[in-house]
Amino acid sequence: MKSVKRTWKINLNERGNAFILAYMTVVIFTVLSAPLMTKIISENRILERQKLEKEAFYLAEGGTEDAINEFTSAIANFQIQPNVARYPDTGTIVTVYSNSAAFPSGVEVESVITEAEPDLRQVAESDGVVVGVKTYVVSSTCEHPGNPAITVTINQAIILKVMYAFQHAVFYSDDLELLPGPNMNFSGRVHSNGDMYLDSHNTLTLNSTYVRSAGGIYNKRKDEETTLPGDVRIKKAGTGAYVDMDGLDSDSADWFAESQDRWKGTIKSSVHGTTKLAAPVVGSIQPDGYYADNAGISIINGTLRQGALVLTEGADVPAGTVATDTDFYNNREGKYVRMTNIDLRKLAGYAPGDAEGFPSYPNHLPANGLVYAARDDTGAVLQPGIRLVNGTSIYRPGGLTVVSKDPVYIQGDYNTVNKKPTAVICDSVNLLSNNWDDANSTRSLNNRTAGNTTVNTAFIAGVSNTISGNYNGGLENYPRFHEAWSGKTLSIRGSFVELWNSRVAQGDWLYGSPQYSAPNRNWDYDTDFNVNNMPPFTPWTVEAQRSAWWKD
Repeated sequence: MKSVKRTWKINLNERGNAFILAYMTVVIFTVLSAPLMTKIISENRILERQKLEKEAFYLAEGGTEDAINEFTSAIANFQIQPNVARYPDTGTIVTVYSNSAAFPSGVEVESVITEAEPDLRQVAESDGVVVGVKTYVVSSTCEHPGNPAITVTINQAIILKVMYAFQHAVFYSDDLELLPGPNMNFSGRVHSNGDMYLDSHNTLTLNSTYVRSAGGIYNKRKDEETTLPGDVRIKKAGTGAYVDMDGLDSDSADWFAESQDRWKGTIKSSVHGTTKLAAPVVGSIQPDGYYADNAGISIINGTLRQGALVLTEGADVPAGTVATDTDFYNNREGKYVRMTNIDLRKLAGYAPGDAEGFPSYPNHLPANGLVYAARDDTGAVLQPGIRLVNGTSIYRPGGLTVVSKDPVYIQGDYNTVNKKPTAVICDSVNLLSNNWDDANSTRSLNNRTAGNTTVNTAFIAGVSNTISGNYNGGLENYPRFHEAWSGKTLSIRGSFVELWNSRVAQGDWLYGSPQYSAPNRNWDYDTDFNVNNMPPFTPWTVEAQRSAWWKD
């Protein structure tokens, strides 16, 4: 029994020692853990604050992007001039992020854009085009919705570049496809806000050191993912040499570096930093849009107005200045077109038989150079159209711009005598040769033989989009044809700009039986546009290049 008691005593002593040791450990841990816990809590708070600051930073970045897009779009769509001191002139641009799981109450970012230099500078670029340049600072502030005490302001310097749309030989808001049959030479700037597809049945030559795509650049068809048998030759910058694509395109593994080595900077796609340029939207050509609101002469359903004054034929202008009772069959649309014919020589005061320089009536070409024409009285069966005739001479020193929400048809030579800066802006552009006869429109193609024709004007018009297995006709069919042009030459000096899809003329380019045969395309950029010798009311394309940034 004693041995048992001794053993129990020893155990009690060991337990007491263990208890004391545990107690002391707790006391020591408690003493030491207080600052440690304080430190952990503090670091967690710092990490949480950093997380919230980072979220606010990214939200402010999104607000900056939104503000830049709104600013460039406002310039392109005639809402502000490209030399404002502040945008908006009062208040801020508010970017609203809708409710989400992360931010149940939503988020708002406020931005303002202020000039960093007083004037828009004129800068001549390497290819001779003169552009306007000005530096601005975009300041965007975000107050974190989860903690109003956390506010982040980002400042982004941008270099605003404004360029007239017609300073491009070709400008497309959508994918640009250029796949000509016969040999084709083209000079001047080429830009696409989408992808670019370049190929040829023979030889396509781009005499340009500015070929840009905000998407990819491809040496193939878009609709069938196939290549054509011909060559695409593109100028190598700084030299007189041309180098073939030979399959080198955005699908190539070495595209980024090899494209720059091969053409020395002529070609740049999105991976080289090319971004979309802001441009006008289709609303600008509608009856309540910018062009209709500013027209010096309007012709609506055949009524000719100069401001609020209705002009009377035989009294104010020669008889037959405007005619609205002409129809002809458009084989591409599969419809008859009810035309508003505008005789530009008569609108300038020339009656039939008048000698050059001796018009019988006052010149009623608009003082500001802008004509707006449209019609909405054709019903569902007929398609509306605006036709310009007798436009060989433009009797206005500053040139002329004709705008319509409808398809526009130019018949015969246009602006070939004492060339002026002119433009046609519309739903779609249709070119009728000097040999066109309405009476032959319903006859077979071999009864619609074209004659050599020259058109000197810039275009803004719509196209259709290529879908799988259905080519939209490409740039080579941007002006729509209705005759047998084989062996005949169509000469164009101007600019080809596509900003929207056609809303009125939507017929397939190969609807039914052959509608046309292709002309010899003698097309080129009008270099007079390089130095800002622009048609009246030429719109801007607008780019904002990001520069330095800092955080307040």
